[in-house]
Amino acid sequence: MHTETEVLKSIAQDIASRQNPDNINEPKADHRLLYEANRLEKAIIQELRSIDNNTQRDTFRNDTISKLVDICDLLYNVHERVSPDTKVLLDLLAAIKKILPNEINPQLRLPKAFVSVQKDEFKTAWEGYEKLLKQQEIDYKLIPIAAIPFTKFTDANENLYWGDYTWLKGYMSKLNAVNWDNTDCNSKSEALMSLLIGRDFNHDQFFIYCKKYIAERVGTIGTKKRRLHEYDVCRKLVQEDTQDGLPAYDRHANPVSVRLLKWINDEANALKTSDGEEYISKLSVVWNLETLAVFFKLLWDHKAFRDVTLEVFSEQIAAAFSTKGKGDFKAHSVFGRFYVRDRDVLLVLEALLLKMLADVQKLLQ
Repeated sequence: MHTETEVLKSIAQDIASRQNPDNINEPKADHRLLYEANRLEKAIIQELRSIDNNTQRDTFRNDTISKLVDICDLLYNVHERVSPDTKVLLDLLAAIKKILPNEINPQLRLPKAFVSVQKDEFKTAWEGYEKLLKQQEIDYKLIPIAAIPFTKFTDANENLYWGDYTWLKGYMSKLNAVNWDNTDCNSKSEALMSLLIGRDFNHDQFFIYCKKYIAERVGTIGTKKRRLHEYDVCRKLVQEDTQDGLPAYDRHANPVSVRLLKWINDEANALKTSDGEEYISKLSVVWNLETLAVFFKLLWDHKAFRDVTLEVFSEQIAAAFSTKGKGDFKAHSVFGRFYVRDRDVLLVLEALLLKMLADVQKLLQ
């Protein structure tokens, strides 16, 4: 059976040239297109099953899919929506992909109509993940970075490829599998970072976030020896999270773990050769984190500090203090507790402030 796509392409070109872009109510697909697509589906599947040479079969399959994607885009571009004619091409592509599904070339371009169909699914999926991540108190700066693979599809400002789709589906599968109450990381934000490193999410924004996170984590340590040890810990964590053999988010960029390990090594080597003096450790308070956050928020409200945003203020508190039970903590944990109204917290502060007021009054006498 003849498997060339030229006849199908000529029918699609005729449909595209005759359709009025304002006419968006085609009741059904063009019968010529439908007939040729059905004939071609059978011919292509028969041809795929008859080719024994793997290289020849892959070449034929990828070349055929690429041509069909071009034809699908030709029909989609008429109205920039999935018309009955465009649906015929999508169904044809789906039928072909079912044959040897694991051998699809990740560099094959996705049809615009397919991306359009997926938009709502990915938009809805991310809304659910975003709500969950916020409930888990994931760092508010990390959440929009975690959304990037989804917005790549929902915005669709560039050509997308089969590898982009399979990467995102794998990412979603990992997000669905996370047991947030039983992660083996120091925090739930670190658990998400671990997942993204494992999926080789090598986007620049994530790489920069990881660098800042590690720098903040190391920066809270009191001595050079302990800071070097912390770099070693971070290096080990990145190595443990790295999974060889998985496709990267951006196949044209270096793996995120390779970039992070190089940066960690460079920072650690620079610290080893530095002549800087050691500095003392953090101030440790007997309060819990909620009490500390509310106390400093009151000071901030009453202008006890120079003008600074609450985001920066929370970073300064995290860098200077540790708390009872909690120990060291992150800036986003402080920021999230500035508005706590727990009665026990407020009673502790009230008792302290009354004692302080009494002491000031004695000094004034």
